Amino acid sequence: MRADTVDLRRIFGRDIRYTVPLFQRPYVWNRDDNWAALWEDIRRTVERVEQATQAEDAVAPHFLGAVVFDETPYLSSSLETRQVIDGQQRLTTLQLFLFAARLSATALDHEKSVRLLSKFLENDEDLFDSGQHPDHLYKVWPTNADRDEFRSVMLGEGGGGRLADAVTYFQQEIDTWLAEAFDPLERLGKLVQTMREYLRLVTIDLEEHDDAQVVFETLNSRGTPLEHADLIKNLLFRDAEHTGAAVDQLYKTYWAPFDQDEWRTEQTTGRITRSRLDVFLTYWLTMRSRREFTSSALFKEFERWLRSAAVSTEDVFAELSRYAEIYDHIDQRPLHGVEGRFLYRMKVMQTSTPMPLLLFLYGLGDRVLSPQRRIRAIRAIDSYLVRRAILNLSNRDYNHVFRELVVIASQQPERADEAIINALAGMQGHHRQWPADVQFRTALEQDPLYSRLYRHRVRILLEALEDELRTDHTEQLTPPVGEHLGAKLTIEHVMPQSWRDYWPPLEDDPHEGADRDELVHTLGNLTLVTARLNPTLGNMAWQDKRQWLSKHSLLRLTHGTLLNPPPNTATDDWASAWDEHHIHARSAYLASLALGIWPSAADLLGIPAG
Repeated sequence: MRADTVDLRRIFGRDIRYTVPLFQRPYVWNRDDNWAALWEDIRRTVERVEQATQAEDAVAPHFLGAVVFDETPYLSSSLETRQVIDGQQRLTTLQLFLFAARLSATALDHEKSVRLLSKFLENDEDLFDSGQHPDHLYKVWPTNADRDEFRSVMLGEGGGGRLADAVTYFQQEIDTWLAEAFDPLERLGKLVQTMREYLRLVTIDLEEHDDAQVVFETLNSRGTPLEHADLIKNLLFRDAEHTGAAVDQLYKTYWAPFDQDEWRTEQTTGRITRSRLDVFLTYWLTMRSRREFTSSALFKEFERWLRSAAVSTEDVFAELSRYAEIYDHIDQRPLHGVEGRFLYRMKVMQTSTPMPLLLFLYGLGDRVLSPQRRIRAIRAIDSYLVRRAILNLSNRDYNHVFRELVVIASQQPERADEAIINALAGMQGHHRQWPADVQFRTALEQDPLYSRLYRHRVRILLEALEDELRTDHTEQLTPPVGEHLGAKLTIEHVMPQSWRDYWPPLEDDPHEGADRDELVHTLGNLTLVTARLNPTLGNMAWQDKRQWLSKHSLLRLTHGTLLNPPPNTATDDWASAWDEHHIHARSAYLASLALGIWPSAADLLGIPAG
């Protein structure tokens, strides 16, 4: 490779096209991290030029970084062409800045500056067929995802995207800065002079035997770091090019949606924040390779799998596109029904390890695995996770568990539900076992869940019980469905934690209520109320609390098991008091409901698969 240090006249002052390959990521620079810093560098350099002119001193150039080019054939014009291997964010931003500067110069009616800036923005139209190739006008031609917006911006049509925002930001900053000068036109001239003469880039031109992909990967840590998805994209499209595939068609058909903002938003899984696309690719590759790897090794693991798998590049694109639709379907599924509630609980518990298995199950399609069987498999996974969560068991082996389940389910795809249920039932050891009915019931009836578990685990338990208590005859309420529930409903202790103020012990209690400090945290003493009602109830006596709950609560969890006796509960005048007997009776009833919501393997296998 050849390296050189050049000013912007060498970069933009000649007729040339810098094309960004479609396999590179979209434009990602922003104001806080990039635009403001670039403007600060340019502004300070111009002001140094102003000062040096007055003092008749020399001016040291300012370096803006490096760019890497690979020579490409002149296909459809007489314009010299370079492919941008690295530095597309910087080159695109400089073009947007120059365009903004030209807008400012036009507003000031400074024709010389407009002409000079135009030479940095546009190629000579005599060198290409503007009817056939109108986009050859531009010095920089960004990657596919940004081309429509770039064209609109450079035509002065604006837009609502990141590129248009950059132009707006730079023009506002330039206009404000020019207005501060004694002579705005003179300052504008210095800005144009600085852009032409005093801003430098290090250019690296690849030679015949240089591997552009290796260079691309090596340099990805500079500037805004590349996602693993960007490296994977680069790898796939390079392979497609080498096999003579129609890469533009592959991009439009399969990859274009991945360059949209919805796939580039950041998500947090565990302690790691990554793009949604990186998260999806991790799940997909785990399902596909059935190997364990860290998030930091995603690209290398993908490359290893791609080199070892007997799959064509086009088939990989098609498969990624198909599973992306499945992932969207899972991620955006309505939060009702067995599947919706399970996915909601996964989000609340921040449990993502089952996702490769879910991708596999949904990917089988209804013809291979019937919806009834898929739902039965999901009920098993839900029961496994919730039972372990209520017993406060470790989740550290879940990666291995669910990766193994993908392998097991793939061996019997038409009966994947049975394979998963039997495999989970056979799990042994503290880190893997599926708690039996007796363990689950004992925890629900006796354990001080509120003080031992994370609050969100207790909340999803109460939400599920409320949902189970509802029937077709029950009013349909927004709660308890949806992630917003946590902001609206809170966990209420019926007998308060500070029970000694207004809740005297039972007369025949030899321990004078000593056991209550744990009993108040058990399931039978908990319900859900609004965040506003909760502090109002406080430590008030039962008779007052009962009236407030009766007046304001609409939940079946409260009316059907608290203010009124649960079914088959032989207690006279149930609502007259709230004590240990009531708590134990309600705990037993709610535990029975929970065993139905999250059944055992035997119960699930007894349900017809349809």
